[in-house]
Amino acid sequence: MLMGFCTAVLLADTDRGVELYRNGKYADAQSELSKAVASSPDDARARRFLGLSLVEQHKPAEAQEHLVKANELDPSGDSKLALARMYIEQKDLDKAEDLLKDADGEDLDYVRGVLQFNRQQNTEAASSLERYLESHPNHPYAHYYAGLAYNGAKRPDKMLTHFGMFLKLKPDAPEARKVRAVLTTGH
Repeated sequence: MLMGFCTAVLLADTDRGVELYRNGKYADAQSELSKAVASSPDDARARRFLGLSLVEQHKPAEAQEHLVKANELDPSGDSKLALARMYIEQKDLDKAEDLLKDADGEDLDYVRGVLQFNRQQNTEAASSLERYLESHPNHPYAHYYAGLAYNGAKRPDKMLTHFGMFLKLKPDAPEARKVRAVLTTGH
């Protein structure tokens, strides 16, 4: 009975951490998921989302251990997708692109869009991110990268729309000051 209770508590930590991650609260997600991983080191899902929380905070070196272990425990398309996101952050774009061939998961268009943006394929990136935003309209960084891609594609109308949504969703983000400056000047 006690074992079942402990399992339920660990699952609650993981679920809470994943929810925080999905809401763009990466530091809070990291804290919650770190507890889950400490209690259950073989929880691939907790490790995957802990790694992703670190990646989104621009800490790919810290994320690597968790994402590699998650892939060892569960070599699924979701794990490949998480590793691809980390490699994009590390600027190893070829490795990320190779992993995307076997990747799967609900964030596929987001990761693909970020990769395309980093490869300066702005039109393709904007298209991938727009597809992602159809089912995830409140993902702040999908709006951020879409704004950057539209800027590169010389579509200031779309850039302004996405940057506006980014600021609405994540007004305290590290990138917010630069985005506000762009919105103030209009480019």
